[in-house]
Amino acid sequence: MTAPGTPSLRTGNLHWVKTDARTDKGSNLIGVERTARILSAVAEAEGGNLTEIARRTELNEATVSRYLTSLAALGYVERYNAAQYRLGWEIFRLGQRAFAGQVPSDAVLPTMERLMLEFNETVNFAMHKERSVVILEVVESRRAVKKVSDVGQTDPWHASALGKSLMASMPDSVWRGIVASTGLPALTPHTITSMKQMAAEIEDIREQGFAVDREEAAEELTCVAAAVPTADGGGSRYALSISFLTHRLTPENLEHAGAQVVTAAKEIARKLP
Repeated sequence: MTAPGTPSLRTGNLHWVKTDARTDKGSNLIGVERTARILSAVAEAEGGNLTEIARRTELNEATVSRYLTSLAALGYVERYNAAQYRLGWEIFRLGQRAFAGQVPSDAVLPTMERLMLEFNETVNFAMHKERSVVILEVVESRRAVKKVSDVGQTDPWHASALGKSLMASMPDSVWRGIVASTGLPALTPHTITSMKQMAAEIEDIREQGFAVDREEAAEELTCVAAAVPTADGGGSRYALSISFLTHRLTPENLEHAGAQVVTAAKEIARKLP
């Protein structure tokens, strides 16, 4: 029998027993745990109401309501449309601070701004962090219609130019391990969904020096990326990309963008510690 309030294992996954009883963890730790679960549920629900958030956390509605009230007062959660909740500005601010300083801005922003001015398209700088592709810096296009990225968002390994460029810089056993763990889900009709296709794609990227996402992560969006080279020639930690609306990109411009993003990635490499 599982003790009240403790995690139990069901079909190999962590499952939280629905109860508000105290355990031997201590009330402070329980409070931190519940706060984290409620914030995660708010993020996953994307505008869920109290009932939905309680269902996702497996806590009763009275408990969830108390936590949401406190989190809203602190700015971590925002209530809107009378009964719905979403993450608040304070979460965004903390997220920005968490990624600030990962890479010196003066090492990457001038190069990113130069690329944006040349192509007038959004430029992204990403990092391989804990088996994810995380956006660290964004310089947005000045066009009215453009790709919008957020600092802290993650890109798919197999379907983004950033992810594919990073994988191409890794030994085969490493990138294959990443794909085996994340899978190759079809995000659009153009997404690569077989290991054989991905292996061929990786070889093409290594040969031409840059990766292209041909509407593989989102329709009407083509991205060009290059990994930032390392001194020892090993797997890269960073990558740089330009995001084009597909109809604004000719084959000639694609080749030029690829060459420019490779040059820019090398430029950044020389500035990084």
